[in-house]
Amino acid sequence: MRAFALFLCLITLIGCEGSAANFLRSAPSFYPTAQQNYEYGLKELKSTNWLTAIQYFQHVKSNFGFSKWATLSELGVADANIGREKFTEAIDGYKQFMKAHPSHEHVLDGYAAYKIGEAYHNQIPSDWFLTPPSYEKDQGPVLDALRELTAFADAYGDSPYAAKARKLIGDCVKRLADHELYVARFYLDRDKPYAAVGRLEGLIKDYPGAQREAETLMLLGKTYLKMEQRDRAREIFNKLASEYPEDYRAGKARLYIQFIDKQKPKS
Repeated sequence: MRAFALFLCLITLIGCEGSAANFLRSAPSFYPTAQQNYEYGLKELKSTNWLTAIQYFQHVKSNFGFSKWATLSELGVADANIGREKFTEAIDGYKQFMKAHPSHEHVLDGYAAYKIGEAYHNQIPSDWFLTPPSYEKDQGPVLDALRELTAFADAYGDSPYAAKARKLIGDCVKRLADHELYVARFYLDRDKPYAAVGRLEGLIKDYPGAQREAETLMLLGKTYLKMEQRDRAREIFNKLASEYPEDYRAGKARLYIQFIDKQKPKS
């Protein structure tokens, strides 16, 4: 029993020593100047050592508060918070930076505003095989990201970060379009074609450029056909065949048109 107690004490001591060693390794060695500490913070940031980077940036802010490096360190902390997935803290940091330094180059060039949009986009649930697809989930985070990114694009159209923002906006639009398709199919599975048509028509109107047009038109045409609205179905199939001739669904759309035309009563 005594031997077992000694063994436990030994394990505890080793664990404490290991924790102390880890703490000492994680505590950075600070440097005499603001620039040196800031640059080491950037180095740790690029190495994804988020907490160590924050320590350097906080040191600059605390000890060199009136230097330009302290201002840049505010952004560094926000960047590190994005890296460690503390998105709310990052968003607050960028917003505070924009408010405190409205004439700073990284406000004027759109960097801080873009990073806010990026942080919102990073909060969108990802697809994982053990969970339902993201298009089945609440789209609130997607709408939040789209709002912020669109606001950025409107205010900073010439920003060097505009191209990245447009890419993220496109991703948001596709996600919302996928959600609308999912909901439309949900209604169709429950024999509610009118509700499905509302979703599909809205998708075409509200999310142009989502690269879901051909798929949406095919489903919409088939739904109108099921509702025995043949003229409207023919119009939709014709739109699909004429506007998306390279899509594999165009051939199917033409077959549907032939089928509809054969159903018309002869005069």
